[in-house]
Amino acid sequence: MTELNFLNSLLENRSILINQEANDWKDAITACFQPLLKNGVISEEYIKGVIDSTLKYGPYYIICPNVAMPHASSESGALKNGFSIMTLKKPVLFDKQEISVLIGFAAVNSEVHMTVALPQIVAIFENESTVDKIANSKSEEELKKIIEGVDFLKYLK
Repeated sequence: MTELNFLNSLLENRSILINQEANDWKDAITACFQPLLKNGVISEEYIKGVIDSTLKYGPYYIICPNVAMPHASSESGALKNGFSIMTLKKPVLFDKQEISVLIGFAAVNSEVHMTVALPQIVAIFENESTVDKIANSKSEEELKKIIEGVDFLKYLK
């Protein structure tokens, strides 16, 4: 099985973005994926795929109040597995729902998506206080410490 560690991916790709500004959901998605694009995890087509998928299906990737995990199929331009995380100064609307935390995600296949990535996301965002702490993080270091405190092992086998 392919290894994909949430925090390691963020650090390797320098993909922790704190207190960013976005005019709308498209801006937020584009900004969230820039570190992954810069580091060769995705192609430009992947960002287009996420936006096109959102236009077609709506924001199906809202995982809890205030948090979205935009992603597209691996065929849309996922070159490697990777995560990014972005917090917004002001929430943006995704189909009438305010979102201020985005988890950008790319996987080269559905196995990574279902068995490795999603369990880590559930571990992080199952606790409302953790969500609030992430949304209110003031620095990369603060966010990193929050994630380091998450018990991933209960969901990963």
